[in-house]
Amino acid sequence: MSMRVLFLVGLSGCIDFELEGVKPDEDEGLRDLVVDPGVIDFGILASNAPITQTVTLTSVGDEPVTVSTIDLSGSTAFMLTWASAELTLQPGESADVIVTYTPASFDDEGQIVVRSDAVEPNQAVDLRGAGTYPGILVTPGSLYFESEYGESVDHEVVVSSIGTSDLDLSELFVQGAQFSAVSGIPDVLPPGETTTISVTYTPEVEGETASGKLWITTNTALGYAIVPLEARQIPPCMGLGEAWDRGLLAGNTEIDGGTFRVENYSADEDVCIDNWYVWIAEESQDLGAGDMDADFGDVYPTGSLTIAPEDYQQFDAGRPAGATWWCMELTQNTQPSKSYVFTGARVPEPLLTYMLAGDQDAVWAWQDLNPVLIAGRTTNFVAMPGGGGSAPVTLRITNMGSMDGTAEVRETIPADYTATGFSQAPVRTEAGEDGATVYVFEVWLDERTITGQYEQTGYDIAEITYTLGVPACTGRQYLEPMQTRWVDSDGTDRVGTANPLVVNCK
Repeated sequence: MSMRVLFLVGLSGCIDFELEGVKPDEDEGLRDLVVDPGVIDFGILASNAPITQTVTLTSVGDEPVTVSTIDLSGSTAFMLTWASAELTLQPGESADVIVTYTPASFDDEGQIVVRSDAVEPNQAVDLRGAGTYPGILVTPGSLYFESEYGESVDHEVVVSSIGTSDLDLSELFVQGAQFSAVSGIPDVLPPGETTTISVTYTPEVEGETASGKLWITTNTALGYAIVPLEARQIPPCMGLGEAWDRGLLAGNTEIDGGTFRVENYSADEDVCIDNWYVWIAEESQDLGAGDMDADFGDVYPTGSLTIAPEDYQQFDAGRPAGATWWCMELTQNTQPSKSYVFTGARVPEPLLTYMLAGDQDAVWAWQDLNPVLIAGRTTNFVAMPGGGGSAPVTLRITNMGSMDGTAEVRETIPADYTATGFSQAPVRTEAGEDGATVYVFEVWLDERTITGQYEQTGYDIAEITYTLGVPACTGRQYLEPMQTRWVDSDGTDRVGTANPLVVNCK
């Protein structure tokens, strides 16, 4: 018989460690809590008197449950009452939480959260209730009017009773002299009923913007409802800048070379010409075109010349009256059937005076002896959603004279609008009217380069780009005209302007 002997040597330390690390099994009890009910719906009360319901907390485990807090959130219409700041429930023991509801509106919501050391530490009870309260909904919440000059515009708002009791509309008041309203107020609307208010905007002054408010006095908790009113007179026609950028215009010379035509491709929009503008062609003579009988007091974009839908305006060279064009290039011939580009640059002084006097030679002579730093844009129109946004803008300054010069370029940005990302830093900013900011730049432009009779004169051109930020807006917004300012050869200050940048907000 063989025998095996096992020797344990030097293991006492390991055995001691293992013995110390062993813990007796602990049979911990279960802490469990039932919160009942999980939802209390008080319903729609016939009166606004307080009413109570009970939430019962029951310890259903085999160990005591300690409730640390009971939190209430939501409407102030609900109030809680319970035993103490800290509540311990023995197994099988219950406690009640009293919920008192005093209606504060026609739609009250709240929530109770019971926090404890139970298996589920946070348990919620949703609370709902409604009292007999009036409620009002006005649709739309604001009104915007666009009016052509002298025409009244009507809009409607619908007032709805959305509460659980009658809505008493006791008085209607309209703020703003240009606005008026017709309604059945005073009136009492049972829940679910509606009434209509007709609001009229009647323009008073050409080119105005107007604002006001429609006040409705009610028996709601707030006591009134307000509808903001905004209105703008829009011209009965579209300006050249907007029409050009929207692809509705074309400028070209006729076969005889002496007739310049601006065509309106739109099927339903009149286009107005409010001033004398510079038109530039690569293969023909650059020109200034306008109305010899123009009233320069007109508000942009209205003017004495109107191009009807799918029609054209003809400008004849050197006419003493009516729609006329004058040459702004001495060396280049006017070529028939050539197209022209519009930048929004207006003919500056003294060239305009010479044109209106019918003095073609004076136009050429002044250009030959001076810088002619005209202001324009590659973009004259920006379409923008009503919520606002941003759009790139490029200012273009062109020297059409035979002398170099420095142009001070001025771009006015309205209050609440922003201008960022300038390709050239402004030399300074100035405060404009109504909170506007005027950004001032300086550019140096060389004299024009004279070419042959059938080649485009070379012009030095400077461009300044930036991003225009537009706030929430409505209708067409007209920014102040861009300007260039320079000094002629006699030391006289001169100014060139472009048509306003048009921002059309939908």
